[in-house]
Amino acid sequence: MTIATPWARRPERSAGEPALFLRELIAGAPSLTRALDAGCGPGSWRYAERPDIAVTSFDIKFPPGPPEPAAHVLVLRADLARLPFRDASFDLTICHYVLEHVAELSACCDELARVTTPGGTLYVAVPRSASFDDRLYRFAGLFAKYALLKLRKRLEHQQRFDLETLLTLFESRGFEIESLARVPAGFSWMNDPRTRRLQAPFTTALARVHRAIGLDLARDANFVATFRRAAGPGARRAPWARRVTHVCRACGEHAVLDPPRPWPARWTCPWCGADNPFGRPR
Repeated sequence: MTIATPWARRPERSAGEPALFLRELIAGAPSLTRALDAGCGPGSWRYAERPDIAVTSFDIKFPPGPPEPAAHVLVLRADLARLPFRDASFDLTICHYVLEHVAELSACCDELARVTTPGGTLYVAVPRSASFDDRLYRFAGLFAKYALLKLRKRLEHQQRFDLETLLTLFESRGFEIESLARVPAGFSWMNDPRTRRLQAPFTTALARVHRAIGLDLARDANFVATFRRAAGPGARRAPWARRVTHVCRACGEHAVLDPPRPWPARWTCPWCGADNPFGRPR
């Protein structure tokens, strides 16, 4: 039986604060919103939760399988650098951990801007290239390609991001930053069948290192941001900053933990109920 962790909660929004995280954006979208799921894979969210939203989803390939068909969902194969959609086609554009994989970053950002309506929302999530998580992911790809002689394997993370790069990419294309979070690593990408057996001992070891010497190798691994497409050039302004302290290694959802002393060794995800190791407060 899973026991809830009372000091672990889902991220909360203040009054008047814009939606940032994917669940918030989908839950708060008005009926008849036209949403684009760019580089969707099996679907960046559960489309069935909002049958009143018109969803267009695409990817260049569907290794885990395309999203489930539905009356309100159009699924197609397309290249983010050359989208087959008219200008200003979508009120809500979702790009969830996709841009790090593309070869033609500038062209992809041009297309995201072109298909988003004036006043529309663009959601972007990318890894921070200087983080341990992103460096580990890149190393794993290089190891598989060259040490395991999978020479035809494509290296997945083609692009590198810091915060200034991310903001400039979209401000230069007419977007204004609205909300931002620096999100720690949950290493949920290790749920891949090839690495799943390693995930629990690996994340437990990282938590122990954090507890013992204060070295937090999961810190500031990703940027999650929402932008508003402006009528004129984008502007730099202070975005709403959201707090995320931990990410569940099982479901990848964000959580805010405020633990008591002495620090516990485990926490339970408030989204899926999975068990996670705990290092120190962030």
